[in-house]
Amino acid sequence: MNKSKELLIGTFVCLILIVSYWGVNFLKGENLFSDKRFFYAVYDNVNGLTISRPVTVNGFKVGQVSSIKFNTQNKANLIVQISIEEDFEFSKKSILEIYDSDIMGSKSLQLKIINGDDLADSGDTLIGAIATGLTSEMSEQFGSVKVGLDQLIISFDKVLKEVKDLSNTANRILLENENKLSTSLHNVESISSVIDLQAKNINNTIDNLSQFSSSLNEIDITSLSSTISIISKDIELLLNKINNGNGSASKLLNEDSLYLEISNTIKDLDLLINDIKENPKKYINVSIWGK
Repeated sequence: MNKSKELLIGTFVCLILIVSYWGVNFLKGENLFSDKRFFYAVYDNVNGLTISRPVTVNGFKVGQVSSIKFNTQNKANLIVQISIEEDFEFSKKSILEIYDSDIMGSKSLQLKIINGDDLADSGDTLIGAIATGLTSEMSEQFGSVKVGLDQLIISFDKVLKEVKDLSNTANRILLENENKLSTSLHNVESISSVIDLQAKNINNTIDNLSQFSSSLNEIDITSLSSTISIISKDIELLLNKINNGNGSASKLLNEDSLYLEISNTIKDLDLLINDIKENPKKYINVSIWGK
C-alpha cells in the first residue's frame, strides 16, 4: 500500500515537471512537438536582440531566437542561433536581418529569402545583417537636429551677450546723463504748464474766430456787391464828364489858359503881400495929430 502511494506521488511529480517544462517553453514560444531546424548567423553587434524574439518571413512568424553566444574563435563576434518550426525551403544566400519590430525599438529577426540553387540545411550559417530601423533613422535625424540646436544655442548666447552689453551701455548712458534728463523733463513739465495756462487764451481766440466767421456769414454779399457796382458806375460817369470837358473841374483840368490866369493872379498877390511887408507906410498912412 505504501509503495502504491509512493509510485502515485512520483508519477504526479513527474507529470508536474513535464507540464511545467512544456509551459515554460510554450511561454517562450517554443513548440516541443514540432520538428525544428536550427540555423546560425554571426554579428558584430546584435543591437539589443534577445532570446525568444520572433523570426519572421514577410511578417509571418516561422521561428524564434533560441540562443545568443560569443564566438569561441573571435570573442568580438556573437553567434545567434534560430529555430525554424515551419517546413519551407530557402537558399544559403538568404539573409538573417535584425530590424526594429516596433516604435519602441524592440529587435527581431527577419529571414530575407534570396533565390539560389544551394538550399540551406539545418546547422548552416546564414548571412547576418542589420537593417536601418526607425530608431537608427531617428538617432541620425536627432544627431543633425542636435547639431542645429547646438548652433542655435551658441547664436542665442551671443545674442544674449550683445543684449547684456547693450543694456549695460544704456544704463551707463542714463547714469551719465541723469541730470540732463531731469532738466529736460522739468522743461517739458514747464512747457506743459504754459500750454495749460494759455489754453484759455487759445479757447478765447477760437471763440473770436468763430464769432468773426459767424459775422462774415451774416453779411449780405449780394447787397454789398450791388452797392459797389453802383459806386463804380458813378465814378465811371464822373470820369467821363471830366474827360468830355463838362463842368468846372473839367475846365480846370483840361484848359491851360485858366490855369495860367490863376497862376498869374497868385504871383501878383504874392508880390503885393511882399511889398506891403516891405513898405507898409506906402499903403497905410496913420497920423498921430490928425493931419
